[in-house]
Amino acid sequence: MSLHSSASVRPAAALIAVRAKLLQGRRHHPSWATVDAHLAECLRARFAADPPQLRRIDTQTAPFILDQIVHYEAVHAISGVPDLWRRLQADRRCYALFSAALPDQPLVFMELAFTRGLSGDVSEVLDTDSPVIDPATCDCALFYSISSCHDGLRGIPFGNALIRQVVERLQQELPWLRAFGTVSPVPGFRTWLADLARRRDGPLVDILRILDEGQWGWPPDTSDRLEATVLPLCATYLLDAKRGAEPLDAVARFHLGNGARLERLNWLGDRSADGFARSAGITANYLYDLPSVDTNRDAYQATHAVIAAPQIEARARDAQRHLDDEVDSARHAGRA
Repeated sequence: MSLHSSASVRPAAALIAVRAKLLQGRRHHPSWATVDAHLAECLRARFAADPPQLRRIDTQTAPFILDQIVHYEAVHAISGVPDLWRRLQADRRCYALFSAALPDQPLVFMELAFTRGLSGDVSEVLDTDSPVIDPATCDCALFYSISSCHDGLRGIPFGNALIRQVVERLQQELPWLRAFGTVSPVPGFRTWLADLARRRDGPLVDILRILDEGQWGWPPDTSDRLEATVLPLCATYLLDAKRGAEPLDAVARFHLGNGARLERLNWLGDRSADGFARSAGITANYLYDLPSVDTNRDAYQATHAVIAAPQIEARARDAQRHLDDEVDSARHAGRA
């Protein structure tokens, strides 16, 4: 029996395992793309027929499931038991989607913090020594990590279902919450900035050198100068850098595709080594404004336009003008 004809009767776990191997080998075997697409469609159909269910992960969750949460955390690594336990306290939550096809294995999970206002500092959220605050005093659910658990489910859209179910659950349990948003990395920005600096001479080279030194203890004037240059460039990256028609940044594609709005950029919002390496320490807040989510999602799917707050659009325009001025100056200098 061929793989195509047997896919409809294979257990979902077997299909997921087979597809993971296909995805690993597709770069060397382009002809596998057709089989991969067929398996992906079979998996989408199965999970549509039997939708995954939301479960809260807490300190009473079975240890073998907690081990998977630690293992698959892809955004902010969990450094040990104290770190895990802090992420499960009263002012934090972790939710996962589970399927009857893989009853003891989360498909995707989300971590969030209850905050007072939309915070841009993930370093505070991840501080294991931070005091536990009363959720009743908070007005915002801040999503700070979403991680998938199975390579074979890549491209199967669980993220939207997870976000919607979490928001619905929180609205029932904590009806005083007024905002749902993220504090997200900007994972491709540092690479994009380095490429931009290599293509251009001038101040960007000096900025990149300071960033490459990797020291956070800058004098205030140096930090202010970096912020004034780098933050607008990050706005340009998120609004204008493309992969085809869509944003180059994978996190932006995910949240915009689920109906969020790019709300704010935060200088030194992630002071970890990973945050520095991938995002130059910048975090982004995406806001899930519930009355606008469906409209935003439909608009993004139709046009791939980045829906962003006016201040971010203004920063991007300022950065583009500055870059254009640099080009003009270099052109005039070459003629002199």
